Amino acid sequence: MKKFNLPLVGGLPPMHAGMIVQIFVTLAVSLFALRLSAGLLAWRTANKLEQPSYEVMKTLPLPGRGRGCCVELRKYSPYLIAETTVDESSMRKAGGVGFGRCASYIFGKNLSHSDKDAPEKMAMTSPVRSVGSSESMAMTAPVRGSTSSSSGKTKISFVIGSKYNLRNVPRPVDRAVTVKKVNGHYLAATSFSGPPPSDEKVAQERQDIVAALQNEGIRVTNKDEVVVYGYHDPIIT
Repeated sequence: MKKFNLPLVGGLPPMHAGMIVQIFVTLAVSLFALRLSAGLLAWRTANKLEQPSYEVMKTLPLPGRGRGCCVELRKYSPYLIAETTVDESSMRKAGGVGFGRCASYIFGKNLSHSDKDAPEKMAMTSPVRSVGSSESMAMTAPVRGSTSSSSGKTKISFVIGSKYNLRNVPRPVDRAVTVKKVNGHYLAATSFSGPPPSDEKVAQERQDIVAALQNEGIRVTNKDEVVVYGYHDPIIT
Protein backbone atom coordinates (compact mmCIF):
# COMPACT_ATOMS: atom_id res chain seq x y z
CA MET A 1 0.00 0.00 0.00
CA LYS A 2 1.36 3.38 -0.98
CA LYS A 3 1.57 6.13 1.60
CA PHE A 4 1.09 9.80 0.79
CA ASN A 5 2.37 12.64 2.89
CA LEU A 6 -0.22 15.45 2.79
CA PRO A 7 0.59 18.91 4.17
CA LEU A 8 -1.69 19.89 7.05
CA VAL A 9 -3.15 23.33 7.72
CA GLY A 10 -4.63 23.69 11.17
CA GLY A 11 -4.59 19.90 11.56
CA LEU A 12 -6.74 19.29 8.45
CA PRO A 13 -5.82 18.37 4.87
CA PRO A 14 -6.27 21.19 2.35
CA MET A 15 -9.72 21.53 0.78
CA HIS A 16 -10.63 22.71 -2.68
CA ALA A 17 -11.95 26.30 -2.83
CA GLY A 18 -15.21 25.10 -4.33
CA MET A 19 -15.69 22.75 -1.40
CA ILE A 20 -15.16 25.58 1.10
CA VAL A 21 -17.69 27.76 -0.73
CA GLN A 22 -20.15 24.86 -0.75
CA ILE A 23 -19.74 24.40 3.00
CA PHE A 24 -20.26 28.11 3.63
CA VAL A 25 -23.33 28.16 1.39
CA THR A 26 -24.73 25.08 3.14
CA LEU A 27 -24.20 26.69 6.54
CA ALA A 28 -25.81 29.93 5.38
CA VAL A 29 -28.84 28.11 3.98
CA SER A 30 -29.17 26.05 7.16
CA LEU A 31 -29.03 29.16 9.37
CA PHE A 32 -31.57 30.93 7.16
CA ALA A 33 -33.89 27.92 7.29
CA LEU A 34 -33.58 27.83 11.08
CA ARG A 35 -34.32 31.56 11.30
CA LEU A 36 -37.25 31.17 8.91
CA SER A 37 -38.73 28.36 11.00
CA ALA A 38 -38.34 30.40 14.19
CA GLY A 39 -39.88 33.41 12.49
CA LEU A 40 -42.87 31.42 11.25
CA LEU A 41 -43.41 30.06 14.76
CA ALA A 42 -43.28 33.61 16.14
CA TRP A 43 -45.70 34.76 13.42
CA ARG A 44 -48.22 32.03 14.29
CA THR A 45 -47.85 32.77 17.99
CA ALA A 46 -48.36 36.51 17.46
CA ASN A 47 -51.53 35.87 15.47
CA LYS A 48 -53.01 34.03 18.46
CA LEU A 49 -52.32 36.84 20.92
CA GLU A 50 -55.17 39.00 22.14
CA GLN A 51 -55.41 42.31 20.29
CA PRO A 52 -57.51 45.46 20.80
CA SER A 53 -60.97 45.13 19.33
CA TYR A 54 -61.76 47.32 16.34
CA GLU A 55 -64.16 47.60 13.41
CA VAL A 56 -63.18 48.68 9.90
CA MET A 57 -65.60 51.47 9.00
CA LYS A 58 -64.26 52.24 5.51
CA THR A 59 -61.30 51.56 3.20
CA LEU A 60 -59.62 54.20 1.05
CA PRO A 61 -57.21 53.73 -1.88
CA LEU A 62 -53.60 54.74 -1.34
CA PRO A 63 -52.38 57.20 -4.02
CA GLY A 64 -49.66 55.73 -6.22
CA ARG A 65 -49.97 52.22 -4.76
CA GLY A 66 -51.07 49.01 -6.44
CA ARG A 67 -54.18 46.94 -5.85
CA GLY A 68 -54.67 45.67 -2.34
CA CYS A 69 -52.96 48.70 -0.78
CA CYS A 70 -55.42 50.78 1.16
CA VAL A 71 -56.04 52.88 4.25
CA GLU A 72 -58.44 51.43 6.80
CA LEU A 73 -60.59 53.74 8.89
CA ARG A 74 -60.83 51.81 12.16
CA LYS A 75 -63.06 52.33 15.17
CA TYR A 76 -61.30 51.00 18.28
CA SER A 77 -62.98 49.98 21.51
CA PRO A 78 -61.38 51.15 24.81
CA TYR A 79 -58.45 49.14 26.21
CA LEU A 80 -55.65 49.41 28.78
CA ILE A 81 -51.96 49.88 28.10
CA ALA A 82 -48.71 49.77 30.07
CA GLU A 83 -46.77 52.78 28.83
CA THR A 84 -43.32 54.32 29.24
CA THR A 85 -41.80 57.48 27.81
CA VAL A 86 -38.30 57.36 26.33
CA ASP A 87 -36.17 60.49 25.87
CA GLU A 88 -35.61 59.79 22.19
CA SER A 89 -37.46 61.27 19.20
CA SER A 90 -36.58 58.32 16.95
CA MET A 91 -39.14 55.53 17.31
CA ARG A 92 -36.64 52.92 16.19
CA LYS A 93 -34.03 53.98 18.73
CA ALA A 94 -36.59 54.29 21.52
CA GLY A 95 -38.03 50.83 20.88
CA GLY A 96 -35.37 48.77 22.69
CA VAL A 97 -35.51 50.72 25.96
CA GLY A 98 -39.28 51.05 25.93
CA PHE A 99 -39.86 47.41 25.03
CA GLY A 100 -37.65 46.27 27.91
CA ARG A 101 -39.48 48.36 30.50
CA CYS A 102 -42.97 47.31 29.39
CA ALA A 103 -42.01 43.65 28.97
CA SER A 104 -40.59 43.60 32.51
CA TYR A 105 -43.94 44.85 33.81
CA ILE A 106 -45.93 42.24 31.86
CA PHE A 107 -43.64 39.38 32.91
CA GLY A 108 -43.79 40.05 36.64
CA LYS A 109 -42.22 43.35 37.64
CA ASN A 110 -45.53 44.38 39.19
CA LEU A 111 -47.71 44.07 42.29
CA SER A 112 -50.89 42.01 42.01
CA HIS A 113 -54.13 43.24 43.53
CA SER A 114 -55.47 39.72 43.99
CA ASP A 115 -52.50 38.09 45.74
CA LYS A 116 -51.30 40.48 48.47
CA ASP A 117 -48.91 42.45 46.26
CA ALA A 118 -47.21 39.31 44.88
CA PRO A 119 -45.82 39.64 41.34
CA GLU A 120 -48.17 38.45 38.59
CA LYS A 121 -47.10 37.18 35.18
CA MET A 122 -49.59 38.54 32.68
CA ALA A 123 -50.53 37.14 29.27
CA MET A 124 -48.67 38.63 26.31
CA THR A 125 -50.76 40.62 23.84
CA SER A 126 -50.15 42.56 20.65
CA PRO A 127 -49.41 45.02 19.21
CA VAL A 128 -46.49 46.91 20.73
CA ARG A 129 -47.45 50.59 20.35
CA SER A 130 -45.03 53.39 19.51
CA VAL A 131 -46.37 56.94 19.65
CA GLY A 132 -44.36 59.95 18.53
CA SER A 133 -44.75 63.43 17.15
CA SER A 134 -44.85 64.09 13.43
CA GLU A 135 -42.72 67.16 14.11
CA SER A 136 -39.70 64.86 14.40
CA MET A 137 -40.26 63.69 10.81
CA ALA A 138 -40.14 66.81 8.68
CA MET A 139 -41.17 66.06 5.09
CA THR A 140 -38.53 67.05 2.53
CA ALA A 141 -37.27 65.81 -0.80
CA PRO A 142 -35.95 63.24 -0.24
CA VAL A 143 -37.91 62.19 2.84
CA ARG A 144 -35.76 62.25 5.96
CA GLY A 145 -36.22 62.16 9.74
CA SER A 146 -35.34 65.23 11.78
CA THR A 147 -34.75 65.26 15.54
CA SER A 148 -35.97 68.82 15.91
CA SER A 149 -39.17 67.73 17.67
CA SER A 150 -40.28 70.07 20.43
CA SER A 151 -40.69 67.14 22.83
CA GLY A 152 -37.89 64.81 21.70
CA LYS A 153 -39.73 61.89 23.31
CA THR A 154 -41.41 58.66 22.19
CA LYS A 155 -44.03 56.67 24.06
CA ILE A 156 -43.79 52.86 23.93
CA SER A 157 -46.62 50.72 25.29
CA PHE A 158 -47.95 47.17 25.54
CA VAL A 159 -51.65 46.43 25.28
CA ILE A 160 -53.03 44.83 28.46
CA GLY A 161 -55.44 41.87 28.22
CA SER A 162 -59.18 42.55 28.36
CA LYS A 163 -59.61 40.59 31.62
CA TYR A 164 -58.08 43.55 33.46
CA ASN A 165 -59.56 46.93 34.31
CA LEU A 166 -58.22 49.90 36.26
CA ARG A 167 -59.38 48.30 39.51
CA ASN A 168 -57.72 44.88 39.19
CA VAL A 169 -54.73 45.47 36.90
CA PRO A 170 -51.34 44.85 38.61
CA ARG A 171 -49.44 47.97 39.66
CA PRO A 172 -46.03 48.62 38.03
CA VAL A 173 -42.96 48.48 40.26
CA ASP A 174 -40.93 50.60 37.85
CA ARG A 175 -42.00 54.23 38.21
CA ALA A 176 -41.14 54.78 34.55
CA VAL A 177 -44.09 52.55 33.59
CA THR A 178 -47.70 53.69 33.99
CA VAL A 179 -51.01 51.95 33.35
CA LYS A 180 -53.67 53.97 31.58
CA LYS A 181 -56.91 53.57 29.69
CA VAL A 182 -57.08 54.34 25.98
CA ASN A 183 -60.57 55.56 25.23
CA GLY A 184 -62.52 54.49 22.17
CA HIS A 185 -61.16 56.25 19.10
CA TYR A 186 -60.79 56.27 15.33
CA LEU A 187 -57.54 55.57 13.49
CA ALA A 188 -56.53 55.76 9.84
CA ALA A 189 -54.17 52.82 9.36
CA THR A 190 -52.17 51.07 6.66
CA SER A 191 -50.07 47.92 6.85
CA PHE A 192 -46.55 47.22 5.63
CA SER A 193 -43.97 44.50 6.15
CA GLY A 194 -40.24 44.35 6.76
CA PRO A 195 -37.80 45.01 9.59
CA PRO A 196 -38.55 47.57 12.32
CA PRO A 197 -39.29 50.69 10.26
CA SER A 198 -36.92 53.63 10.07
CA ASP A 199 -38.18 57.12 10.86
CA GLU A 200 -38.08 57.83 7.11
CA LYS A 201 -40.33 54.84 6.43
CA VAL A 202 -42.82 55.90 9.10
CA ALA A 203 -42.82 59.47 7.75
CA GLN A 204 -43.50 58.25 4.20
CA GLU A 205 -46.36 55.99 5.29
CA ARG A 206 -47.88 58.84 7.29
CA GLN A 207 -47.64 61.18 4.31
CA ASP A 208 -49.46 58.64 2.12
CA ILE A 209 -52.21 58.17 4.72
CA VAL A 210 -52.74 61.93 5.03
CA ALA A 211 -52.92 62.23 1.23
CA ALA A 212 -55.56 59.48 1.06
CA LEU A 213 -57.64 61.22 3.74
CA GLN A 214 -57.37 64.59 2.03
CA ASN A 215 -58.52 63.06 -1.28
CA GLU A 216 -61.70 61.93 0.50
CA GLY A 217 -62.21 65.26 2.27
CA ILE A 218 -61.65 63.71 5.72
CA ARG A 219 -60.32 66.06 8.40
CA VAL A 220 -57.49 64.87 10.68
CA THR A 221 -58.05 65.97 14.29
CA ASN A 222 -54.67 64.92 15.77
CA LYS A 223 -52.19 65.93 13.11
CA ASP A 224 -49.08 65.78 15.30
CA GLU A 225 -49.41 62.21 16.54
CA VAL A 226 -47.96 59.19 14.73
CA VAL A 227 -48.71 55.68 15.99
CA VAL A 228 -46.85 52.53 14.89
CA TYR A 229 -48.22 49.10 15.83
CA GLY A 230 -45.73 46.21 15.75
CA TYR A 231 -47.25 42.72 15.49
CA HIS A 232 -44.96 40.01 14.15
CA ASP A 233 -41.40 38.83 13.83
CA PRO A 234 -39.63 41.51 11.71
CA ILE A 235 -37.77 39.04 9.47
CA ILE A 236 -40.95 37.30 8.31
CA THR A 237 -43.49 40.16 8.17
